[in-house]
Amino acid sequence: MQRRRFTAAEAVRAVMVARQFLHRLPQVDVAQTTPVYAESPQHGARVAVHVHLVDVLGLPLAAGPDEHRAAYKILRRAYPRAAWTSDEYRYDVRRGALLRTTPALLGGAR
Repeated sequence: MQRRRFTAAEAVRAVMVARQFLHRLPQVDVAQTTPVYAESPQHGARVAVHVHLVDVLGLPLAAGPDEHRAAYKILRRAYPRAAWTSDEYRYDVRRGALLRTTPALLGGAR
């Protein structure tokens, strides 16, 4: 099976995102996003997106909230059509690929 090749626009986007990560978060190799659902009596139901930053060895990075926000902002700008609040994603900085990692629904029900 052959791998699909990048289009020119995808290649440019991958380079731009890699540069932004290198400039702001040079130690990040993979950024993983997970939607988090919370309900509180004061605010009601809300959805937040948690960002996991991983280094080249596959270890989680000790980063503050500003670094996590910066990574999420970079990804949201590069991929505005992604369903960040409903699906899990994994972005590989070296490959320039955004992969949806949400598990498939069981039984084909939607």
